[in-house]
Amino acid sequence: MSQKHLTDAIESKDHDTKMWKSRISAAKGAYQQGEFRQCETLLFRAIEQAKQLKDRDFAVNACHVGLGAMYIATQKWKDAEKHLDQAMHALSGASEPALRELYAVALRFHSQIYLERDDHASAERELRQAMLILEDLNEDGAVQLAYVMSDLAVMYVVDGNLSDARDLLFSCMELLELTLGSGSAEYMRASMIYSVCRQEGVEDLLSQGEDGIYAMQYQLGQKHPNVVRALRWYLKKLMELGETDKVREAQKRFDLHAEKLGV
Repeated sequence: MSQKHLTDAIESKDHDTKMWKSRISAAKGAYQQGEFRQCETLLFRAIEQAKQLKDRDFAVNACHVGLGAMYIATQKWKDAEKHLDQAMHALSGASEPALRELYAVALRFHSQIYLERDDHASAERELRQAMLILEDLNEDGAVQLAYVMSDLAVMYVVDGNLSDARDLLFSCMELLELTLGSGSAEYMRASMIYSVCRQEGVEDLLSQGEDGIYAMQYQLGQKHPNVVRALRWYLKKLMELGETDKVREAQKRFDLHAEKLGV
């Protein structure tokens, strides 16, 4: 199966394209380290570069999707929606496989805006639509399909639908093992969520979730957006249960403040 990055859809080898890819790679690194101001600066510069490229339709909209993802991580929801809507409008009627894949990625991130609004039906609709697009792309869409499955499974966990979450995660882990390998951070995240789904009681679920967050922090770093999302879910669950003492304990253990996570 293909292990390509999303930006590998651009096959041009000219200097400008190489420079654009290098800037996108740097922005991705900044995003993963939680250096969001640097990520934002790099992506806006990349948009200006992208406008001059032969594959500008893909390159410009990839930047908009990246900005949408970055603004979601910083909870700037209006900015995220603006950039994702712009990309989705440009990509929705595309027939080229690379552009269809990018459209599916935009749908995946846009679904998080619906989740923030507690509109789970709309979020599921967009994730299901993304899955259909990526399944139609076969091997070329396999990695992104696994990411969408993982996000949909997380939504099912939040909704208490652990059975469907387990089924999705099992398929997701198979895809990730074939594409990125069982040692990848993405596989570890899916495996952690799968372990959470196997717990029967709420206390066991939260305990397994806490262990998984520690493991994710060790591999990805505390500021990685996936770690922050997991921490936000964990603290919200504790607060829903009225476990204020455990919230304070978690804040000390994870060296954070709930308000930083928007809890």
